[in-house]
Amino acid sequence: MNMDVPSYSAGLIRRLISTVYPPRCVLCGSPGFSDMDICKVCYHDLPWIESACTQCAIPLTKHSGDHLKCGRCLKKPPLFDQAVSLFSYEKETVTLIHQLKFNEKLANSRLLGSMLADVIDKKGVELPDCILPVPLYKKRLRQRGYNQSIELARPVANTFNIPLDLQSVKRVRDTQSQTGLDKQQRRKNIRAAFEVIEPLCVKHVAIVDDVVTTASTTNELARTLKRAGVSRVDVWSIARAI
Repeated sequence: MNMDVPSYSAGLIRRLISTVYPPRCVLCGSPGFSDMDICKVCYHDLPWIESACTQCAIPLTKHSGDHLKCGRCLKKPPLFDQAVSLFSYEKETVTLIHQLKFNEKLANSRLLGSMLADVIDKKGVELPDCILPVPLYKKRLRQRGYNQSIELARPVANTFNIPLDLQSVKRVRDTQSQTGLDKQQRRKNIRAAFEVIEPLCVKHVAIVDDVVTTASTTNELARTLKRAGVSRVDVWSIARAI
């Protein structure tokens, strides 16, 4: 009998953990389902994006289809090539992300990252050569103690066995928070904020971020990557602001 011992062992460990520590919904405390820390009711109540622009992931009218671009991307496309986002940035999505970013609820990153991986798999998205979480500036990283984008990217990288690149690109400017800035201010604020510090020997990179608002940050990071020779840049995020 042929048996994949590592896969068997990993499955056994997951079942053991689920038995000893059964999943609980991070939103309401009810029992989770499918080994996720969210219940069925809260899962279906999340503001899932049903139809979106294939390039920037901005939500479109329901049932618009899966292969359309918004007017803005048709007129002036961003520097990244494709985007996937799970939710509109509202309601429980704001709660989950704020708890992760500001209250050290790292269980939320495992949940959200796993759901992101699941959607990427179901959509049949072409997988990249590596995953690049949006870097934090060193001062903010010290203050927070962790980079939420890295924590969100880990489950995705593990699911698809894709390398997680934490070394090649650094945030080199201590930019002010983008919150409260309009699109033009955000673009100016983030300009030249990233720098490639190690050679990138890949052609396809997926950026992972928690929230995409005006896409100024991901666009600037895509600019930096393409100047370094990357030919395709995708953006995978948990939420997309409308």
